Amino acid sequence: MKRKLIAVISIAFCSMILMGAAVKIEPVYTVQKGDTLGRIAARYMPYTAAYTKKELINSIKFVNKIDGPLSLGQTLIIPVAWKEPLKPRTVSKSRDYVAKGLYMNTSSSGTRFIFESASKLRKLDGNTIVFDAKDDMGAITYPSPLPAKYCPNEHYTPNIEELPKLVDYLHRQGVHVVARVVVFRDPIMSKARPDWCSKREKQWLDPANPEVQEYVLAVIKELTNNGVDEIQLDYVRYFADRKTGTGKEGVSRTDVIAGFLKRVHEITQPRGVLLSVDMFGIVIWQRDVDVLTVGQDVSKIKKHVEIISPMLYPSHFNAGFGGVKNPADDPYRFVYNGVKRMKDMVGDEVIIRPWLQSFPLGVTKGFDAKYIQTQIEAAREAGGTGWLLWSPGNRYDKAYAAMHNLKKAESETREARSETKAKEPPRQPPVTKKSLEADVPAGPSGMPPTKETSGVNGTPESMQTEGHSGVRS
Repeated sequence: MKRKLIAVISIAFCSMILMGAAVKIEPVYTVQKGDTLGRIAARYMPYTAAYTKKELINSIKFVNKIDGPLSLGQTLIIPVAWKEPLKPRTVSKSRDYVAKGLYMNTSSSGTRFIFESASKLRKLDGNTIVFDAKDDMGAITYPSPLPAKYCPNEHYTPNIEELPKLVDYLHRQGVHVVARVVVFRDPIMSKARPDWCSKREKQWLDPANPEVQEYVLAVIKELTNNGVDEIQLDYVRYFADRKTGTGKEGVSRTDVIAGFLKRVHEITQPRGVLLSVDMFGIVIWQRDVDVLTVGQDVSKIKKHVEIISPMLYPSHFNAGFGGVKNPADDPYRFVYNGVKRMKDMVGDEVIIRPWLQSFPLGVTKGFDAKYIQTQIEAAREAGGTGWLLWSPGNRYDKAYAAMHNLKKAESETREARSETKAKEPPRQPPVTKKSLEADVPAGPSGMPPTKETSGVNGTPESMQTEGHSGVRS
């Protein structure tokens, strides 16, 4: 019996070793009064390879062959992997890192679905996962002391049980980890702190409120201390209420947003964490009515971020915009024009990495892999650096198919180039008088060929070289 138990434990630890964990001898825990498997699991979670408490509970049950209630004084073997909790470090990247990624919602990030998705992504040459750290409802999705500090009367259970494990496990898969922070749209905090609310929209916080900014900055500091590679700010704007006031004389909405981004950048930049900002698709056209209302002025924003991610979902443009009856059915046009416009505005000062549509809303002419592939190609051809795919329900079957097609096409292109190169004649040494006299083979008549007939198919050598070197491969 004892030998079998040891064998089971050994198998469990072998899997941990394969994950790169530093293994130590399993601790033995004695059950105390009031203990439950849930409480015991919660105590040991930071020291185990389990991603969820449920996983650890099942592991404890399996290792100890538990099929009933615990008894006082019972000894349990806990499958511990680490001597201390994980402390993942940011994997710093340059701003022009070509991210190819997917969005993972709060529910997905709390299960191993996120790692399964990351695995599929990596096999298709993708490399980036964006997860909700502070979601659309305002919930902080991982264990944090901040909710209790700022809104003690609002209670919710975070979906991500171990943020360090999430970051570490994705890093082990070679994934660029992006924490999405929904900034000023915050129904939870709006309810808890009505004094922080916008006067016109009760689910939005007032961006000009110093306490609001301090709260969001505290979230960002916490995330950078947990090893994320990039902070992505969404809803970093005012509610689109067609108003322009801030409640502060002489301070515009664009000033407030730019000032806040400057404060965020002062946190992220020294830590080697990239800062990106999501931007209203319509704002790319920089109409005064949009810019002054939402406060997103590209000329001010670009000074404080590494990356701008315009949300260029074709379905989100109004019918008739740009003379197009249904923009959702013309993905290339809107993605290409959006990226191109943004590139023209920022030049080389900031990277443009668009959000693309991976959901069928508004599409009447067929939403399939080709639809997504078309957007990716449009973004690249317009000068974008990488891309991100958005599916609110995290349904990416068509996205995976599109990525498969792109990978196959790129592979075929590389093979074709390789074959073309292999068929090319070897590069000849420079022609000298000596070589002409000694090494040139005889022509059809037994005489050395003339300069005019020394090229391929009778083409003069000078013309052949010049023309070949100018061909775009």
